[in-house]
Amino acid sequence: MPTVDSTQLIKDLREKTGAGMMDCKRALDEAAGDFNGALVVLRKKGMADAAKKSARTTKEGAVAFKVDGKSGAIIEINSETDFVAKGADFQALVKTVAAQAAAGQLKSLEAANEELVKPLVGKLGENMNLRRFDRFELKGHGLIAGYAHQTDMSVPAKKGALVEIQTASEAAAKSPEVAELAKELLLQIVGFSPKYLNRSEVPAADIEKEKEIHTEILRKEGKPEASIPKIIEGKINKLFYQQWCLLDQISVRDNKTPVSEFVKAAGVKLGGPVTVTRFVRYQLGA
Repeated sequence: MPTVDSTQLIKDLREKTGAGMMDCKRALDEAAGDFNGALVVLRKKGMADAAKKSARTTKEGAVAFKVDGKSGAIIEINSETDFVAKGADFQALVKTVAAQAAAGQLKSLEAANEELVKPLVGKLGENMNLRRFDRFELKGHGLIAGYAHQTDMSVPAKKGALVEIQTASEAAAKSPEVAELAKELLLQIVGFSPKYLNRSEVPAADIEKEKEIHTEILRKEGKPEASIPKIIEGKINKLFYQQWCLLDQISVRDNKTPVSEFVKAAGVKLGGPVTVTRFVRYQLGA
C-alpha cells in the first residue's frame, strides 16, 4: 500500500493531469517518487497513446463559434463518441479553441491539435482533433455574427455558421435592423446550405456543367433546339442560383422574397448600404 505522502502525490498528480489513479502511481514509481519526473512520464505516455489513437475514426464532436468584437471564428472539433463530446472536458476544450481562434491565436491546425487537443486525448482515452476553423476580421463598420444550431442543449451543436455584414456607419452596425438581418441570414445559411454568396462566386465550369446536363435532358425530351437556351437559362436561375447562392435564395422570413431584397431593404431603412460580404457554414463531418 502507498504511504500517506505517496498517496497525496498520486492525488495531486491525478488532479493536475487528469490521468487515471494507477497511471499516476506507475508514473511516480518510474520517476522514483519525483513529482515533476512523473509529469514528464505521463506526458510522454499521453503523447504515445494519442499517436496510437490518431488512426481511430472521429465521427462525433461539435461545431462552435465565438465572436469577439470585430473578429469572430467558427470551429469543428471531432471526437469518436457523443459521450465524450457531451462531457465537460470536451466542452471546455471547444470553448478554449473557439476563443483562441476568434482572437487570432491559432497558428495552424497542426499546432492547435498538438498544443490544445492532444493533452485531452491522453486524459480521456479517445481520439479527437480540430478538423477546421475559419476566422473573420472586420475592416471598417459592420457586424460579425455566428450561430450554432442545437435542438437539445445537452447535445453539442452539429452545424453552424458565421457571417460578416458591412454597413455605412457604426450606428447602423449596432442597429436592431442589422442584428435582426444577421440572425435571419444565419438561420438561412444553416437551414438551406448555400455554397456561394452570390452569382459572381460560382465557377464558370460549374455553370457549364449544369448547362450540359440540362441540354441533354431537354433533347431527350424532344424539346425544339431553338428553345433550349432560353429554357436552360430559366433552369439555371431557378434550380441552380436559387439553390446555391445565398443572396438568390428565397428568404426564410416569408418564403417568397429573395434574401437580397431584405438586405437591400435594411440599407434603405438605415440610410446607407448594407452588404453581406462573406459567410461560412459548417456541418459536422460534411
